[in-house]
Amino acid sequence: MNKQLFNYKYSIIPLLGTLIVSNGFSGKVSAQNIPTLDTTDSVTVTVTNQEFPQWGYYTVRRDLRRCASPICGGYFIKQVNLKATPCLDGVFRDECYVSAIDWSSLKVSPLEMVKIQNDDSSRLLLRGNIIPVTLPGFGEFGNLRVKEAFVAATNTPAKGTFVALKDNGIRCITTPCFSTNQLILNKPKISQVSSIDLSQTGATQKQLDAATSEIFGKGLIAVGRTEVVENVDPTKRGTQFVGTQLYLRVNPK
Repeated sequence: MNKQLFNYKYSIIPLLGTLIVSNGFSGKVSAQNIPTLDTTDSVTVTVTNQEFPQWGYYTVRRDLRRCASPICGGYFIKQVNLKATPCLDGVFRDECYVSAIDWSSLKVSPLEMVKIQNDDSSRLLLRGNIIPVTLPGFGEFGNLRVKEAFVAATNTPAKGTFVALKDNGIRCITTPCFSTNQLILNKPKISQVSSIDLSQTGATQKQLDAATSEIFGKGLIAVGRTEVVENVDPTKRGTQFVGTQLYLRVNPK
């Protein structure tokens, strides 16, 4: 698979009548005025009869401080695309400390689970929610209950906006064709793009093939930027997502 394949444009199936796509959201939301309930659990949004869980995506880093567990030794988690993350106590911080990660809801094979747990966490993206746990002698702490796990294709640090890319079923007889929904993770913002370029991610051919399947399946999580594709005819300007990193879903066993 090459770059040209990712810059796909549909030009086969004619559309009857006028097709109108509405994103169903408006306005901008800052971390400070998003209710804690909405950001600590995933809410499914419907886009042109397709569902994608848009909330509750966290990057993770291990706590390497040397003090007694569970006060130390857990994880620091951060919701992507937000300036601050709502923690268990309702306070917004740069990161939230959790004493442990609860993997019990992640239905993957034992081999995959070992790989995930042995990862240094720098390549992980987790979808889940913070739950309270009471530890005798220490009080209440937060744990991250994981619903889905994603692993970065390479060790390159993610740079840009975290998005989900999902085919929306639109088919056109001309270009540009805005056939892919772009959902900003952890924010109520949805738009459409007419082409995708993943050549800068450094992913292998096998990973790119898997990424294509994700776009036409449950949705691909990627990091990057959106650019306008200029055209001498301003009515034919396209929008391209240029990826710098992609995350592949850890599939259930």
